[in-house]
Amino acid sequence: MKLSVVLSKLSSILDTLNYFQRRRKGKLYEQWVQRASLPPEAVPQEKVHENVRPKTEKKLLQQPILYILLGASLAMFFVGSILLIVASC
Repeated sequence: MKLSVVLSKLSSILDTLNYFQRRRKGKLYEQWVQRASLPPEAVPQEKVHENVRPKTEKKLLQQPILYILLGASLAMFFVGSILLIVASC
């Protein structure tokens, strides 16, 4: 893979992670204002960001699912094998 392709995939992953971090921080500030009875102006303002989840490539989303399914099927195979061995003894 070329370095530019790797860097673009890495930046899209980091954008996604930053989106969720900004979203959690925004919810935390909202709770802070509600529970402390503060005016909304007391909340520190962040830089204006697009509040839209960055688009990720479909391949990037599918790869972890394949690994999870492969791991789960291998785990079930080993557990089943162990149960059969124990039952036969």
